[in-house]
Amino acid sequence: MVSLSIKTFILSLSVASLATTSLAAPSHGCSALAAKQSTNITYADVAQCYASIPFNKEAARATLDSLTTFFDEYYVSRDAALSPRLAKPFEGDPVDIVTKLKKIGRTQYTSDRQFHTHVYEAVESLHDGHAVYAPYCYVAYMFVQPISMYAPVINGKQELKVYKDNKGRGYEDCTVTKIDNKNGMAQVKERASFLMYSKDPNVRLNEALASMAYNPEAGDFVVFPGQFAVRNLLPERATVRYELQCGGSKKVVVEDEWVINPQMPWQFTDTESYIKNVCLAPAGGADASAGSLRKRDLVSISSDRHDEFYALSKRVFDAQAGSPPSPSVTSPPVATPTLPSVYPEAIKIATGNSTVFYQLKDRPTVGVIVFVSAMIDFHDIDFTYKSLETFYQKGVTDIIIDVVSGNGGYANVGPDFAQFFFPNKGPLDKLVKMNLRVTPAIQQLSTKVFKSTDGGYSQMGNMFSLAGGGFYDSSRFFDYANNRLYTDNSLYTDTVTETRNGRKAVYTKMTAYKPVTHPVNTNLAKYPWTNNPSRLRIVTDGRCLSACANVVYYLANQYKIPTYGIGGTKGQPLSKYQYAAAGAVTQEGFVRMFAFANMTSPVKPTPYQGIVSVVVAEFFAPGSKIPLEFDGVRYATDYRLDYDPVNARSREAMWTQVAKAAWK
Repeated sequence: MVSLSIKTFILSLSVASLATTSLAAPSHGCSALAAKQSTNITYADVAQCYASIPFNKEAARATLDSLTTFFDEYYVSRDAALSPRLAKPFEGDPVDIVTKLKKIGRTQYTSDRQFHTHVYEAVESLHDGHAVYAPYCYVAYMFVQPISMYAPVINGKQELKVYKDNKGRGYEDCTVTKIDNKNGMAQVKERASFLMYSKDPNVRLNEALASMAYNPEAGDFVVFPGQFAVRNLLPERATVRYELQCGGSKKVVVEDEWVINPQMPWQFTDTESYIKNVCLAPAGGADASAGSLRKRDLVSISSDRHDEFYALSKRVFDAQAGSPPSPSVTSPPVATPTLPSVYPEAIKIATGNSTVFYQLKDRPTVGVIVFVSAMIDFHDIDFTYKSLETFYQKGVTDIIIDVVSGNGGYANVGPDFAQFFFPNKGPLDKLVKMNLRVTPAIQQLSTKVFKSTDGGYSQMGNMFSLAGGGFYDSSRFFDYANNRLYTDNSLYTDTVTETRNGRKAVYTKMTAYKPVTHPVNTNLAKYPWTNNPSRLRIVTDGRCLSACANVVYYLANQYKIPTYGIGGTKGQPLSKYQYAAAGAVTQEGFVRMFAFANMTSPVKPTPYQGIVSVVVAEFFAPGSKIPLEFDGVRYATDYRLDYDPVNARSREAMWTQVAKAAWK
């Protein structure tokens, strides 16, 4: 690891300027931000702090060296990302991430924030949610707009409208005609085009706009404002200007400031201590932060984690309660939408760690399973079987599986969840082929970590693997040649060389995760939905990610459960899920695997602490040579639904629509 002196930064503090923030006020470094203590933080406070951090060539060079090695030698999708023509619903140009990083290295920078922002955006351009570079230094604060938006279809026409106005001004369902003096929908789609999420532009549109997500803390569905209204990086401007059309009234112009809150409780008093405590990695590397940073910090900077975002945004807007509305050019009329006084209702039957069970009140033969998280454990398996029995006892015959905004988790959860509806006929019933990149360093590591253990994290292919051999312990994978788990290290020594898009790389032969078979449950045979996809439906907005994607892949692609996609652009296809990779690892986890084996990691930690991760394992659909992450023909939903002012605010209304369409 490169050790960087705080003094190296401080010596150049005097030349740091605000040129990149377009602020006229003089900089007070990070002291003004520190003095706010998480309350009434302004855009200028954060911008001035960020601008006061001097660019350090040594840190920049070390960052690029680390990332280039990580992505060039261990990112399994490095060459697949060069694919020139992806099948619909995917869109986008090939991305050569290594070339992009090298180009950044040839650029002359004077701004530290600009350098790290460009690296962040280069990785984000992969549209692979497992590929991340997020330095805490510049994602330490969350920026939230009071107005969130959605794109309902009303009378056959899709328009951009206000979903929720957190300042209580009554703008709900006003049409958003312009944002910052440009066409409103075009502005939202432009923002969506830069998001790290799916290769499907309509999934990214859903991610940019507001939606409902189940929050375990609240025990109900809550509003997630969407990635247009929520930013991790410093926005370009201190305000957002909206032009609204509210019914037949005249144009309403509103200019809202960003509401800002720290994402983590960092302690600092000035620029020097901000650099030391927030930006730079601890002198001891990953081990030095073992007690303070880990899983929670990763999910805290990931705004796709709706449970974390709900708690944070609630604090933000609670703190703003009672404050006067921001000034607008014209007085706002009340524009509350005309909505039904009574929504369809559903009865909550059971709540688990990863799923919640509902029964539709007006259609009691229809049950709903809301997929909250893919962190299924043995308790969840028992809970799910008991809840399915409750469904049966209450007369449920048809089930909707709701994965709208579904989160990730254990990569091998797909065969677990599928067995609740399609019991294994044999121990190898639900294997999906996969492979991993191989380098000489990985071959050495795999020899030393064979049959290692770390309490189960690595066995599940979890990106939080912080100890043990993780993905590089052959004993955790299936040996197709001998019809058993690997009993030696030949997975990583008996390799194949493949050429993808003109580049050669070494991979393992096809393997699979350790087969998972549930104990026999005799109740399954009596359920009308068991082995019967006609009694099952999936509703998705395409944001079902990672392990959630693997669940839907099993249910929809392997077992032919019909899927309904909601949102996106009217009349265009929508994906069932996004980045269905076999597994990812953080840079911290990668380094720890080598430390576990008493080896020096070939990838050095980046000088700035934060989240760095890559995909190291990829799935393949049967008969396909294209990694599932890039295999667009496996993604489109069978049926499409549009958001409207009712189903966008009532999940029960959405479920009722699916039930009526599916079972009449």
